[in-house]
Amino acid sequence: MSCSLYELGNKALIINVDGGHINTTEEGKRSFEAMTAVIYRPEALISNDKGTRNTLTSKHCAASALDDSQRQMINNTIVAALKQGLSPQTNVTALCDGAENCWKIVEALTPLCASITHILDWFHLSMKIQNIALPDDLKPKLVRIKWHLWRGKTENALKRLDSLIDDCPKTDKQRLEKLKSYIKNNTAKIVNYRERQKNGFVFTSNLAESTVESLINQRCKGQQHMRWSREGLDPLLQLRAAMGSNDWDKIWKTAVMNAISV
Repeated sequence: MSCSLYELGNKALIINVDGGHINTTEEGKRSFEAMTAVIYRPEALISNDKGTRNTLTSKHCAASALDDSQRQMINNTIVAALKQGLSPQTNVTALCDGAENCWKIVEALTPLCASITHILDWFHLSMKIQNIALPDDLKPKLVRIKWHLWRGKTENALKRLDSLIDDCPKTDKQRLEKLKSYIKNNTAKIVNYRERQKNGFVFTSNLAESTVESLINQRCKGQQHMRWSREGLDPLLQLRAAMGSNDWDKIWKTAVMNAISV
């Protein structure tokens, strides 16, 4: 997958917003959600000679663990987007997993850009389908639903999903109903992913997932014995977001001192 400048013109940005749940020290709660964003220009996404691996030559990251109605996260995302060239002439393509808090962060860019194209991230949509286990005789029907979604045919997918729900055992209906609600809630953001891939347009955030992994999962989420407070984790996230951005060499002293002074 690569990005084409023809899609958005010379003034273009891609933003991926995602979250991760962290085990918490707060009494009475198991976890809280930390938010991350990755912003980059389409031309920064390059493939190797075989076209099997993509890398970003330039990006800026934003993160927050604070429970402040997304104020810090929105501010950090705007700053990251401005560093990547956001302007009133910029056309933004936003990919999210469908969560309202992710789209809220994206919408904060609306007054600052020319347009925003909202896309339900194919990585998360396909994983929702992949994680549903069905009897062998029903699996082809689920594959067919995915086939229609890949082509942006949401109405056809929902009709086939209704039929599958009628045919499946009672124990599987709940998961399929959740998938149905997920698709219906994000219908306006489901696109023709196949066509976008063929044209070299962005349709998934799987590349940005590696940044989320480095910002949250490796240090926090993956260490199941570790528990965090929001106030304790946030300085670490700010440091990791700075390290993941391409101006790290310019700001590392300030970022490190801010992190260790808390």
